[in-house]
Amino acid sequence: MRRISFVWFLMAFMLMFSGTSLASQSSYVVQSGDCLWNISNSTGVSVDTIKQINGLHSDNLSIGQILNLGGYSAPEVVQAPTGDSSTYTVVSGDNLWDISRKFGTSVQNIRALNGLTSDALNVGDVLKVNGTVVYNPPVSRAGGNVSGSRVVEKAAQYLGTPYRYGGSGPGGFDCSGFAKYVLGQFQVDLPRTAASQYGYGVTVAQGDLLPGDLVFFACSGSGIDHVGIYSGDSSFIHSSSPHSGGVIYSSLTNGYYANTYVGAKRVIR
Repeated sequence: MRRISFVWFLMAFMLMFSGTSLASQSSYVVQSGDCLWNISNSTGVSVDTIKQINGLHSDNLSIGQILNLGGYSAPEVVQAPTGDSSTYTVVSGDNLWDISRKFGTSVQNIRALNGLTSDALNVGDVLKVNGTVVYNPPVSRAGGNVSGSRVVEKAAQYLGTPYRYGGSGPGGFDCSGFAKYVLGQFQVDLPRTAASQYGYGVTVAQGDLLPGDLVFFACSGSGIDHVGIYSGDSSFIHSSSPHSGGVIYSSLTNGYYANTYVGAKRVIR
């Protein structure tokens, strides 16, 4: 009798363990300090995929929120195949995140090599996966049709526009929606989130900032979650928060922003 009881106990324990493992792959409970950036890094599921599966329109998360990961688990990092590995043919179930991990490259690099403007893939697509891309912004500061001062002037037209969660138009902006909307007026097609925008452009040291550069912050302390447009003299314009007045100017020397500053990117030359 004791032997039978032990067997039943062992089976129940295995079922409980198996259920926990499956849940860890199919969902994630948001903890204090979490952001989409670090959840993506820890689970191996791209930010875009998490947002699409859960119907998210911004990077904001709530403690205790359960995110569906769609049954994804972090892909194993493998050595890129030997031989001709300059291209890859998309098969069913592929996404850019898994492909980039397989070939030891980045999603941004694959996008640039293939001129992709979204993460959508079709079975049978042949992707270039090897090669170094030098980012060439579509517009120029000198002799072109746009300058940093014009970008700042355009941004300043929306001073006082209220902050709106998920907003990306003149009726209300969140931080990344504001940057995307303003730069979009000059044919610069930024991705939607602050973390994704940080993957574009050319890195700029803080001492070399010019008007029109994008400045990034990790306000939650765990990943890039805020962006603004540098306007000169250590100030930047951004859609701050509902209680701060929406689109305002702030200073990089302000204690809060000085302590959370991550870096800057130049998306116009």
